[in-house]
Amino acid sequence: MNQEQFGQFWEQLKAPLKATWTGISDEDLGEIKGDLDTFGTVLQKRYGELRKDDVVRWARRRYCHWSGNYIGYQEELSAV
Repeated sequence: MNQEQFGQFWEQLKAPLKATWTGISDEDLGEIKGDLDTFGTVLQKRYGELRKDDVVRWARRRYCHWSGNYIGYQEELSAV
C-alpha cells in the first residue's frame, strides 16, 4: 500500500485500528491524518519495531479486503 492508497483508506481504517490496537489514542489518529510515514512513526513509538510490523501487516490486510485487491495478500499470509 502506497501513500495515496493509505490516504484514501484512512477514514475506513481509523475505527478498526483503534479498536484492535488499543495502544493507539485519539491523539495518535489526529497526528497520523492519513500520512503513511507518520503512521509508521506513531506505531514505532507505541509498539516498538517488532509489533509495528504486526500492525502494518494488519492494516495491509484490511486494505486488501477494502479495495478488493488481493495481489500479494497470499504471500503476506505465508510470511506470518
